[in-house]
Amino acid sequence: MIKRILIALDLDDDTPIATQYAISMAKRFDASVTGLAVVDISNVYPTGIIGKPDATHYARNLWEELSEDSRQIANKLLENFQKSVEKAGVKYTAIQKEGASFERIIDGMKYHDLLILGRDSHFFYNEPARETKTLAQVVKRGVCPTLVVTDSFNDFKKILIAFDGSNPAARSLKSFIHLITDRDKAKIELLYVSDKKNPDEEPVLDYAETYLKEHGFKKIKKTVLLGPKPSDQILAHQKITGTQLTVLGAHAVSAIKRLSFGSTTHDLITSSRIPLFLSP
Repeated sequence: MIKRILIALDLDDDTPIATQYAISMAKRFDASVTGLAVVDISNVYPTGIIGKPDATHYARNLWEELSEDSRQIANKLLENFQKSVEKAGVKYTAIQKEGASFERIIDGMKYHDLLILGRDSHFFYNEPARETKTLAQVVKRGVCPTLVVTDSFNDFKKILIAFDGSNPAARSLKSFIHLITDRDKAKIELLYVSDKKNPDEEPVLDYAETYLKEHGFKKIKKTVLLGPKPSDQILAHQKITGTQLTVLGAHAVSAIKRLSFGSTTHDLITSSRIPLFLSP
């Protein structure tokens, strides 16, 4: 059951959509929403703090100026969050923290059932376009499921579950069922991607189908795709089927065995135009 939802607030265009998803789920589950803004200025730490007096003074002033700018941006993000949740009439908490973004977000995940954040989040408020590894670190090291959203809101009626029977895929499957309330109406497609001509997928998909049926899902389809690059197969299948949510394991991520977290997850997160649900 989802009772506490955490949103990692950022300057990206996806954060308002993340807030919209959180509000929708909070109403559905009678849950509370926490908006977290992290002032992360590690990208401007004054490494020149020890040296010539002029250089030290300049570095210190720059660090303090950018720190204050980041705090003001964090306050604005929290103000926008508060306006949205108060208008929607849901229970909420607004929190500002300082430190490394991924560490503060993971700390927050310990006491929440779901994290929602934008796909394009970077979390350096003073340098919003800078690429960071925060999202990957949060997904890999987090302690609750993560919903990574894009720049549009949709109901989750057509759901693709990339499944290979691995432990990470099973954890995502088991976490996902708590996300859906109208289970008899949801259309689920179990997808197995393999690079083998004769994949041994049937027992795996049958087990997953049985599990979903026991939890009230009735409309379930099983699909096997062949191809060397799972992310390409999944992305193409999303487009063809009109999928509104893709569920996958954060480490085995692609419904194919022996793949590392890096390449496939990166491809999906950067290229998927629909939300991704991942469990560590």
